[in-house]
Amino acid sequence: MKMILLKDVESVGRKGQEVNVRDGYARNFLIPKGLGFPSTGASRKFIEEQKMRAEKRHAQEKAEAERKAKELEQMTLAVEAAAGDNEKLFGSVTAEDIRQALADKGYNVDKKRIQLKDPIRALGTHTVVVEVYPQVKTSVTIDVVRKA
Repeated sequence: MKMILLKDVESVGRKGQEVNVRDGYARNFLIPKGLGFPSTGASRKFIEEQKMRAEKRHAQEKAEAERKAKELEQMTLAVEAAAGDNEKLFGSVTAEDIRQALADKGYNVDKKRIQLKDPIRALGTHTVVVEVYPQVKTSVTIDVVRKA
């Protein structure tokens, strides 16, 4: 029986793929669990429309992310940290601190997408890479200042 998969199924196929499986496997496993449905002309057309919508949505999201990346690249974030006499921090500026500074400016970025080469442990200006969207990265300038 030809089936169109709604989700990735291990050792069968990936989402949106048309696969040929045994009738019993389709009736007893794939269809009841919502993993696939029988392949007909209408269902193939439906899947193609879904793929086109997803590609269009992905293109819009990527364009929005590129716009955001340009804004972030022009921005300088100020992060306050406690420091000693030698301009060394008592701790370090973490990805969470940078995420919070970005959130204060209205940009929601997951802290896992902030890439620090080394921990920031000194006052001054530092550059950090932020992945705004998959395959859209930008560098953000961080100005670490002494906490008053």
